[in-house]
Amino acid sequence: MSTAMSYQSIYSFVSQQSSTISQSSRQPLLLPTKCLKIDSSLCYYTSRRKRNLSKIETISSQISVSYNTTLLSPSKNIIPDNSQKKSNEAALILIRHGESLWNAKNLFTGCVDVPLTEKGVEEAIEAGKISNIPIDVIFTSSLIRAQMTAVLAMIQHRRKKVPIILHNESDQAKSWSQVFSEETKDQSVPVIPAWQLNERMYGELQGLNKQETAERYGKQQVHEWRRSYDIPPPKGESLEMCAERAVAYFEENIEPKLAAGKNVMIAAHGNSLRSIIMSLDKLTCKEVISLELSTGIPLLYIFKDGKFMKRGSPVGPTKAGVYAYTKRLAQYRQKLDESSEVICS
Repeated sequence: MSTAMSYQSIYSFVSQQSSTISQSSRQPLLLPTKCLKIDSSLCYYTSRRKRNLSKIETISSQISVSYNTTLLSPSKNIIPDNSQKKSNEAALILIRHGESLWNAKNLFTGCVDVPLTEKGVEEAIEAGKISNIPIDVIFTSSLIRAQMTAVLAMIQHRRKKVPIILHNESDQAKSWSQVFSEETKDQSVPVIPAWQLNERMYGELQGLNKQETAERYGKQQVHEWRRSYDIPPPKGESLEMCAERAVAYFEENIEPKLAAGKNVMIAAHGNSLRSIIMSLDKLTCKEVISLELSTGIPLLYIFKDGKFMKRGSPVGPTKAGVYAYTKRLAQYRQKLDESSEVICS
């Protein structure tokens, strides 16, 4: 009971802080006038988000009743909703994959399908500290390093649900991988691969040593290929091009899940996740190219009433505090702790 009181008290404190932050966040976003390229991109994202949000609001209004009592729970009985107010709150977790074999060799990887190193495996398992946050569905890229990160992170999840990678690449693959037990389905988490979440395609740089490439083409040229927003490497993608496919997929396939009260984890890559964060946080081109994402460190967002609220990482010295950012997360953690005490007693 003391643990429960602790979570609830933290929740009360953070709620007051969040209220102040949310009021300031309503101020209009001032876009840079010198960055002409990103102005059009932001308009593209904004107009598309408006269209998608209208669709999401329609979906949410149709299904909010069915999700009223268990919005943040992967199981029907884990968190009863004692409030009378309807909500479509859901959690979104973003994880960049762990170190790959080509990362360790300092090679441009891009869309080449390279597995994790031993260190990368350890980073993925460490990301399993999200074990107290509900997860209903997982999205990954089509690349093995992202998929390894997703399934390894789930090893430590307290619900002990098994991640199952869905194979929809053909009718036969879909048919042969069906699960016919409803009980087994209830104890599983679907993992949906999507090439749109793949890493940025580095074209003719893929497989080349980064240091040797800098010596061959010059540090400035390689820096532009790697860190500019709209300059692609030879026969490759720019960050802007990567963002077009990644954000479109997120808005069309992932946001509706969140609007339906489903808690989502995305295990992907530095540039595809940067693209999504750029859209969620409304970053400028200069801000997004300087954004660094650590491997294996989960980032938490809360989706509520059609808006995304950034909550930082569930790991670290103040780990317990993250569950109090919303009342439902606090209740979910409390119920998990109570269930563990019953099992152990």
